[in-house]
Amino acid sequence: MAKKYYAERTGAKLEPLDFESLKKVFLLEFEELEKDCYFQEATGYKCVDRGIISGIWGTDPEEFFFLKVRLRNLWPIRKYVHDYDEQMLFTVIEFLYDYVSEPQDKWYHKWDECGFHSSVYDKEKGKARYRAEMNKILKDYKAGYSLSETGEIQECPPTGLETVFEEIKTSDPKNIDDRIRVAIAKYRRYSATMDEKKDAVRTLGDVLEYLKKEGIRLPTKDDSDLFNILNSFDIRHHNREQKGEYDKEIWYDWLFYTLLSSINVLLKFKNKK
Repeated sequence: MAKKYYAERTGAKLEPLDFESLKKVFLLEFEELEKDCYFQEATGYKCVDRGIISGIWGTDPEEFFFLKVRLRNLWPIRKYVHDYDEQMLFTVIEFLYDYVSEPQDKWYHKWDECGFHSSVYDKEKGKARYRAEMNKILKDYKAGYSLSETGEIQECPPTGLETVFEEIKTSDPKNIDDRIRVAIAKYRRYSATMDEKKDAVRTLGDVLEYLKKEGIRLPTKDDSDLFNILNSFDIRHHNREQKGEYDKEIWYDWLFYTLLSSINVLLKFKNKK
């Protein structure tokens, strides 16, 4: 856990990272990982004895990058990072997550100060370190972002609501666990549209209804109020009687966290029984 310095411990209002600062610290983190050979399996390297050793990205990494993400002027990072916009930077962060790996047999080639080489890599260990390093900086940008285990940049939950994302395993993953996981990923995904957020809320409503049919439900009034909202406020149905004149961004946030919290409480009660 990162150390909290005096200002943060005493409640000072800390300044979030602006975008230019985010790019600078991203470049520092990338260069540190690159120095430790975390991208050598992907990019390959040049050896004074063996010549060019191609990596996963082949002999033209820039073209490989383009073919995967369909954006130009991303690689090499040092050349283009200062011109990145937010969409480009987040794309690069996600892309690198798919190809980072930890060297397992790193050794230093002394001849002509050739540098460090490796031939055995561990992708899961590489991803774990990369994700940890990226999340240290992403959490301080704007309202906060994080890189998920699946390699997608997501919005951080509001302070105090982090625990609602604790995974509660059930004996019915198809109808409960998997649907909750999909709804969370869809809702928190960077630049998720209002339609995607609405769909995520609808999915949580379906899970809540499934639990209700299984005899797992909230107290009668709370249960009735939630389903009245889902069925009357343009979430699950489309007809003239639906109430749709409201600030969807605020409304969906409230409903998403309310439904997810309710489902978590019900599952905990179910497991306790």
